[in-house]
Amino acid sequence: MKLLCCLLTGLAAGGVLAGVSDLSAVYRNGQVFLRWSEKDRPADARLEVRGSARPVSRENFEEAPLLADMLNTGSAGDWWLDASNFLVKRTAAIRADEPFAGDTAENEAAKKKRRGFVIEDGGSPIPAEGGLHVHTPRKEETGKRYFAVIARSGGKVCGFSSLAEPVEVGPGFSRPLALSKRGLKKDSCKGMALVVRLHGRGGGAGVDGKGRAVGTHIIYASRDFAWREGIPFKFQVSRAKTVVNLVLNDRVWIGRKMDRSEISDSRDAVRAISTFWMGCNPGIARSIKGPKFVCDNYTERYVVHLVRWAQEYLGTDPAATYIIGGSMGGTGAVQLATHFPEVFSAVVAFVPVYSYTWKVNPKGKDGKPQVTSSPSMGRIICSTGKFTKKNPAVMPDGKLLEDYLNGAKNISRPEVDMPPVFATNGRKDASIPWVNNPDFYRGADAGKQAFSVYWNDCNHAKASVRCPADVKKEWDLDRLKRYRLDRSFPAFSRCSDNRDFGNGDPSQGDITGWINRGFDWQVVSDTPERYAVTLSVSYPGIVYPVTADVTLRRRQQFKFPAGTRLAAVVGGEKREIVIDENGLLTVEKVTFKDARPVEVSITKK
Repeated sequence: MKLLCCLLTGLAAGGVLAGVSDLSAVYRNGQVFLRWSEKDRPADARLEVRGSARPVSRENFEEAPLLADMLNTGSAGDWWLDASNFLVKRTAAIRADEPFAGDTAENEAAKKKRRGFVIEDGGSPIPAEGGLHVHTPRKEETGKRYFAVIARSGGKVCGFSSLAEPVEVGPGFSRPLALSKRGLKKDSCKGMALVVRLHGRGGGAGVDGKGRAVGTHIIYASRDFAWREGIPFKFQVSRAKTVVNLVLNDRVWIGRKMDRSEISDSRDAVRAISTFWMGCNPGIARSIKGPKFVCDNYTERYVVHLVRWAQEYLGTDPAATYIIGGSMGGTGAVQLATHFPEVFSAVVAFVPVYSYTWKVNPKGKDGKPQVTSSPSMGRIICSTGKFTKKNPAVMPDGKLLEDYLNGAKNISRPEVDMPPVFATNGRKDASIPWVNNPDFYRGADAGKQAFSVYWNDCNHAKASVRCPADVKKEWDLDRLKRYRLDRSFPAFSRCSDNRDFGNGDPSQGDITGWINRGFDWQVVSDTPERYAVTLSVSYPGIVYPVTADVTLRRRQQFKFPAGTRLAAVVGGEKREIVIDENGLLTVEKVTFKDARPVEVSITKK
């Protein structure tokens, strides 16, 4: 037994300084699980982890590469189970926007005994006392490795523990662990569609309204997915009859509460923040007061990583991944779809922010901005810092964050087959300024992308609820599953039935309206020789005739270079179509005289 332990783990001996002791290390399934004991450490102590191919001592630890820092003491304790890490106790209005109302969750969670994290598939929680760090090795870190944990307080070392014997480390991979033995098994969801669900602002807490733990899996982040490696994320994966649901949590542990000099919204004064499904400032554990402001898209990479895991481990169909979200979740859905169009098959976004801008709704008759005076750019301040238009935030590569999050620009790229987006908006939405929406609407249409939106005069909570039945039907999973990465579909643009969304003034244009409402289709053929599709448009109250341009997206086999001339028959009428400079095949001004389908057949001349 002693020999087996030595083979699997590294053991601490001699390398100890009061406050931290008994460091151990286990390499398992692509990660190194480091645990240690803590005693009599200062309340303000922060810990760091270092690793090296050589033994690490108190004399040379500064020379060993830093793997992670700013760890809190007691890091083995599962902070996801403490409701206070997610919830700010302030006014009734703020509490109503949180995932649970009243004091139920806090009170119930407080009654439960503090537990540690789970670090093995289906395993029991480890003791909550002491420390835990999970390291994901880089390619150059394989072989025998030594590790050390150092505690500092007031800039001075107040604790140290290192391995006397190395641990054998293999290739690194950040892999989810099931929180119970009932977790879905490998290849248990072969060929099933995957639906990624993103929550709104205030969601993502680790406990429900009665203080009960939520989540089926946990994953310890590599450097690519958080401001430091080892941050634990919980999520829920479940299998329904025809789909696998992946319910994610956008909560990132920063180990402190930010003050009002760093944030604009008091709800962000929590130890587990929301990133608006984007990412955060790499220095957020210390300060985001500037003067320079950086935001890395950690959260986006994390979401895509979990999608790939579901495909590779559970066996979900790579061509059938759908993303659905509301409010902040809808914002993330649009961001992810336009940044990673090769991953997602289709999108449903309820009342999203399409683009982060500094625009403010135009002033009304009283001289004040209508509905809301807040620009959408203020949303991303919560995880980046109080940057301004004159002192903008940037990505790690120096590119402007505002440019990266410009959904109107991203969706308008005609050369990219973007996932179809089905969305809702409300003109009286005080959370999402209406002034942002028209640019995205125009961009999607100009880019000949598949986009359908319904808007009304409702507020944030009611805009989607009060959509008509035919619009809601488009959100059904059975309808969404027609869109696949390995299957062509038509994108409609310049539709004569579209309503006037105006110039960004909430009171200008059609108060209730839509873009590309009621279209239906079926691709009959997509071969090297012929493309055929039937098209129709219908909804209660529609007035015919209706015309629209139809761009055939994601063509699998019927592909030709720019300038190729094609012969088409559209509703019995012969036409010539030329592949444009972006490689697009667009059938212009298809006329729908009534609800009957229009047949389109195209061959090479």
